[in-house]
Amino acid sequence: MRMRRKLAALGVTAAATAGLVLGTAPQSQASASLTCPDSETYCMVFYYNSGTSGSRTVFRGFDHYSLNGYTFLGAGAGKGQAVKNNAASAGNLAPYNLVIYYNSNLAGACDSIPAFKSTDNGPGGRLQKTYNNNASFGYGRYDGDCYKF
Repeated sequence: MRMRRKLAALGVTAAATAGLVLGTAPQSQASASLTCPDSETYCMVFYYNSGTSGSRTVFRGFDHYSLNGYTFLGAGAGKGQAVKNNAASAGNLAPYNLVIYYNSNLAGACDSIPAFKSTDNGPGGRLQKTYNNNASFGYGRYDGDCYKF
């Protein structure tokens, strides 16, 4: 009886620990703010309006499989609105090709923005295939069928 309780307690503890570890695992390595620190290699920005204007949110980190739960943070039109399926333009601030996807999990129609070079202000502009239908993004992805900036 005592052994059974110990095993049962161990099983519950192991299951609870596994649930905590799995439940808190990050969905991606990206985070959102208004700035891109110099120490960050991977940065991109979504804008609420075309022409890289209106409210904006800067994402830091490599890939982001879903934009659920993120809102536009900057001042201007769109502040507080969901980023997912509401971005009209975007910019790439990273030295790697950026691909923005229509669907979550890096799938569907896409727009490809080339790597940032120190001689420009960050490539990008009005989204084409993902205009107001943007759900995820990633760097260094295959972009054969994407609209290319």
